[in-house]
Parts: sequence; C-alpha cells; structure tokens
Amino acid sequence: NLAQVRSHPCAEPPSPAGSAGRSVMYAAPQQPGSPLSTWRSTAPLRHAEADSFSTMMGRFARSESMDVSNDPRFFTPNVLDKRFAAFSGLSVCATLFTQTALSACFDMKKDWDLGTIDGAVHLSSFALMNFVLFFNIMAAFTSVAQLYLTYRLMTAGPTGFEVAKTFYLNPNIAFWRHAAIKMMLLSLPVFLMACALRIFVRIDEEMPGRPVVQAKEFDEERHFLSARLGGVSLLALLTFTLWSSVSLLLLYIHNKHIAIFRHVYGNAKDAEAPLVANMRMLSGRGARVDH
Repeated sequence: NLAQVRSHPCAEPPSPAGSAGRSVMYAAPQQPGSPLSTWRSTAPLRHAEADSFSTMMGRFARSESMDVSNDPRFFTPNVLDKRFAAFSGLSVCATLFTQTALSACFDMKKDWDLGTIDGAVHLSSFALMNFVLFFNIMAAFTSVAQLYLTYRLMTAGPTGFEVAKTFYLNPNIAFWRHAAIKMMLLSLPVFLMACALRIFVRIDEEMPGRPVVQAKEFDEERHFLSARLGGVSLLALLTFTLWSSVSLLLLYIHNKHIAIFRHVYGNAKDAEAPLVANMRMLSGRGARVDH
C-alpha cells in the first residue's frame, strides 16, 4: 500500500512547499555499516595500487611510469623532431614491404624441380624475397622502437632534450638506425629482382609451346635441397633455421635498445636530482621571503 511505499528507505520524500511540479532528486542515506557504504569507501583504495596480476607480470611489463611534467618546452620544435619526421616515413614503407614479402613467401609454390632452370630460378626468387622480408622487418622494428623511446626521454623532465639527444647519438643506437635505413633502401632493388625472377617463371610456364618435361627419378646429388633428413625436407630445415635466427636477432636488437634507454634515463635522473632539489629549495625560500 501507499504507506509501505513511503516508509521504504529508498523512497523519494514528499516535495517541499513551492516545489510542486518539479522532480526532486533524492539519495537515500546509507547506514555506516551497509555493504554499499563499505564498497564506496574501499573502492578507491582497492584500485590505487597494482593488483596481484600486474604484480605477477611485473617482469613482462612494469606498472610504474616515467615522470610526467607539463613543461612548455616539450611543445617547442627541435632538431630531433625534424629528423624523426623523415625517419617515421621509413616505418611506413618498411611495414608495407614486410607485408608484401611475407605474402609472397607463403603464396609461392614450393614444388620446385631443382634440376631445371625454372626450379632454380624459383628458388632464387624465394631466397631474395626472404632477404626483403628480413631487411624490412628489422627496419620497421628499429624505426618504431627508436621513435618511441626517444620521445619518452624527450618528455622525461626539464633535461628531456639533452637526455633524448644522448640516446639518439649513442653509437649502438646510431648503428641500428643507419642499418635500418640502408636495409630498407637496399631491399628495393632486391625486391624488384625477386619479382623479375618470379615473372620469368610465370611467363615461361604459361607461354604456349613449352616442352613437356618427363618425370625424373630422384637424384640426391642433383637435388640435394630436396633431400629429407628424418622425413623432413632439407630446404624446410634451412628455411626454419634462417627465420629463427632472424627472430633471435630482433630480440637482441630489442634488448639492446631497452638496455641503453634505461642506462641513459637512470644516469640523467641521478645527475638531475641535486639540481632539481636545489631549485625547489630556492623557490620555496623565495616564496617565504615574498610572503
């Protein structure tokens, strides 16, 4: 009944005088020991620190971030911005060539008769396309990693530009940056040569008047890449070894960049700490004098 509805703790109280026709929002007061009040008081504390999953995965990804300072100098153009504006285009081209080369490697037929000219040319095209893939994937990784890490250092604090410049001019970082540019540029003629070999085989196979090649008996000396070791193709083993080696090289490049980043950032913060502390002390003393 109406009396029971009005006596409910969450019911809206009657409108005060002069508020007829207006909707009055009302939040029922919570008891101090109610579950809702307990949840509201503990929810901010429960999410303020890293949870158990983040702590467990701490070796994979840190739950702490770098310092955040809204320094107006961060928005001022500098020479590193100009250089990375040109360098960022490298990652776009390298990503496109990586996708193209990877699709070509998987779509290419592998039933080659290595005792024929077409089989040897097809194998050469496959090998060149592998190098195009490796060159561009390393170039894409290097460009993205250096762009990301440099801008992190540039916005790390009052000495961000100097710290980012130290990282940018590090000999190891400079080597991989120059190697990435050179690998991407060299991959262009290699990619064109691989396409030329593929189109040679395609035209030769589809042109009329091609002599029919009779099936030949297996000759291990002539077709050594077609041999099998333990039931596995030798060419498949060589391809797997090459791709695995490149993946380990990418892991080495990643670890090298991260190690140099941490070294530069740690040294910069250690050298910056006394200066920042002194400036804060002087600014606090000046504020007391003005007061």
